[in-house]
Amino acid sequence: MTDLALGTGTAAGGPAPDPVPAGRPAPAARLRAAGRQVAYGALASYQDYRAMFTLRTWLFGWTVRLICQVLFFAGLGRLVGSPSAETYLAFGNAAVLGPLGALGVVSSTVGERVSGTLQFLLLSRASTFLVLASRGLHWMADGLLTSTIALCVVSPLLGVPLHWAALPVILAVLCLSTVSCYCLALCMTSVSVRRPGSRMYLTAGTTIVLMLLAGVTTAVPGSGAAGLLARVLPLTHGLSAARTLAAGGPLDLGAVAGEAAVAAGWGLLAWLLLTRALRHTVRTGSLSLR
Repeated sequence: MTDLALGTGTAAGGPAPDPVPAGRPAPAARLRAAGRQVAYGALASYQDYRAMFTLRTWLFGWTVRLICQVLFFAGLGRLVGSPSAETYLAFGNAAVLGPLGALGVVSSTVGERVSGTLQFLLLSRASTFLVLASRGLHWMADGLLTSTIALCVVSPLLGVPLHWAALPVILAVLCLSTVSCYCLALCMTSVSVRRPGSRMYLTAGTTIVLMLLAGVTTAVPGSGAAGLLARVLPLTHGLSAARTLAAGGPLDLGAVAGEAAVAAGWGLLAWLLLTRALRHTVRTGSLSLR
């Protein structure tokens, strides 16, 4: 019997190549694989969004509704006869559109489970966390775009002071705040992926907490449990820095660093909680289509 038949050599008599490479892939290879996952996940999220909106319905339906929402809150400030309250409410409610839009990833993850695609993702050797994180990127992009449009429309419409030269930096700070809120939303998916019915309560509750404590409609609490919670919430530090810039002040590097630290903390917690939740569903066999 030849070496080839025995599986110990090749036709040329040399050693047979190992079909399975020994050891783990190189870090660069893992990085490229992760990049491909995120790119394909972002492409899939874009296609999902295209299925929900056309340019016409997005611009004259969704965006107009959000601008009207900002105008409503700004109108409350005008109703009480306080220009400072009108400015505060208008800017805060325009800036919060990006972070609140990022919460849509909670529903996207539940959609993966209900549609039956989550089971196939769990069978893959790729990182399920990266796939789920990248499948909701369109929510961040939508939120940032609508927030930018709202700021540019509401400011001249209501006469809200806005230092236009600082607008690119303001948008960069709001982008950081949106990423921070996206990480918080990924933490919530660790609950919604196991209990799909909780997604509306999670997003609605988080929206209320951010609106009340992060400096959107009222001042940030300075002390007590509410003040402590406000400082670990996304948006609080970023919105403070954005308000300073809009008023013509300098960039508050301390507030930006605080927002970056909050984003990193929620991001790490999201990875831990969501990975554990997915492993639990596999171990217990509790992933059903409902």
